[in-house]
Amino acid sequence: MKRTALSVILMLAGLAPLHAADLVPAPAEPAPPPALYIGPTFAFTGYFWASALSGKSSTLPPLPPAKIDLTFGDIFKDLNGGIMGAGEFKVDRWIVLTDVMFSKVTSTAKLPGLFFSEAELRTESLTLQGDAMYRLFTNQTVDFDLGAGVRYWNLDNKLTLKSGALAPRIDHSEAEDWFDPVVAARIIAHINDTWSVTVLGDIGGFNAGSKLTYQVVGLLNYKWNENVTLHAGYRLLSVDYKNGSFLYDVRMYGPLVALTYKF
Repeated sequence: MKRTALSVILMLAGLAPLHAADLVPAPAEPAPPPALYIGPTFAFTGYFWASALSGKSSTLPPLPPAKIDLTFGDIFKDLNGGIMGAGEFKVDRWIVLTDVMFSKVTSTAKLPGLFFSEAELRTESLTLQGDAMYRLFTNQTVDFDLGAGVRYWNLDNKLTLKSGALAPRIDHSEAEDWFDPVVAARIIAHINDTWSVTVLGDIGGFNAGSKLTYQVVGLLNYKWNENVTLHAGYRLLSVDYKNGSFLYDVRMYGPLVALTYKF
């Protein structure tokens, strides 16, 4: 029980009984636990991924799969356009991550001989991903998220062999799409109020769509202000898919830069 100043004076003057408990200060009330988030919040990220491409992919049946080894410079000179973006929706410990990538590339090459004069390959690629994650641990230094999701792939290839002296024009198209279940984890290490490091990874496929798919993303983050964060890092995305004669076993990898706006 707390005592008034008059009670303390009376006790010291001997006019009121003095107890040992009266000289012990009352314990401080424990501070309430910090709130995780004031939500919901939403953040949109636009990014540019300078990806190289390597692996094997189907071509014109019955020809065997072709080996692919393209630098980003090789891809960029034939790039017709693309979209890359990600979103993050957060309520307390629950997080929903989304990602979209679309690209269209057209490559042409002159062919020797009298059969075909030129080959043209147009490739359209769409990848969509959604993950639901739960923040298992958080403090001022580290956040750890764990969850699962689905990655959707859509590939549309068209090969044109233009007519030559001895052969007519040939057009061949192939289109495939599939869903890959994935399990995902993310760690965010806070260096200080401005700088942080993010490592995100997932693995999946499990023969439900592809045989195996996985990705790893590492980012260095700079918080410009309360709404804007800049990122620079590296991304690796791999998939091994086969359906009949169609094969797409490739790895995409390279540096990326990004900007996030938090609403």
